[in-house]
Amino acid sequence: MTNNLEKNKKYCEVIESKITLDAKPVAMKLVKTEDDLPEGIELIGEKIRHCEMVRKASLGDTFYSTIDQQMCLGGAGAIGLRDMPEKLANGEKYFSLGRFKDIETAKKLTADLSIIEERSWAIIYAPLDEADFEADVIQIITKPVGGMKLAQSLVYKSGEKACGLFAGIQSLCGDAFSKPYLEDGINFTLGCDGSRKAADIKDEEMAIGISKAKIEEVIEGLESI
Repeated sequence: MTNNLEKNKKYCEVIESKITLDAKPVAMKLVKTEDDLPEGIELIGEKIRHCEMVRKASLGDTFYSTIDQQMCLGGAGAIGLRDMPEKLANGEKYFSLGRFKDIETAKKLTADLSIIEERSWAIIYAPLDEADFEADVIQIITKPVGGMKLAQSLVYKSGEKACGLFAGIQSLCGDAFSKPYLEDGINFTLGCDGSRKAADIKDEEMAIGISKAKIEEVIEGLESI
């Protein structure tokens, strides 16, 4: 086994020993060019949403996706595979769905969404214990009690309260991937309508995104509490 695979297997073992999960933690990595793609990882054979890809990987599949396989353009924009669609970026789409009292309020929120501006060629998804690469972000779908354990793992070393910033919009893409990626942090989110409908995120589940800068701290905390 490579060093990355050994580390990821250990991370997964510790997480699963402390948190009850119905599916695997998911390792994700942005790939800047085709030449950077690790050997042996196949292109996904269908066009689905980013959140559906996260769910697919949590159930055991390893694959990569370019923009051509991403059905949800908002999700693809959030994770840096394309520009954010104009009507999402300016709030018009969410206002038209009745999510905000007026367009100004919609624009205020969409201006604060976590968007990766730097372009990537593809993104890799894998179950954490099968990921033979260093993940940019590890995403965990769990019940709130699992989120509590992960928050406690952070508090163990830092002594600072954990933070969850979300708006019920762009959850598995913006909240649980882009925000941790951009800030080298960790974020807790309660999901969104899209991920609950398309990716089968259950009513009683939430998502947590952990950046590669924070994973060792999380694992150390979980082992200690």
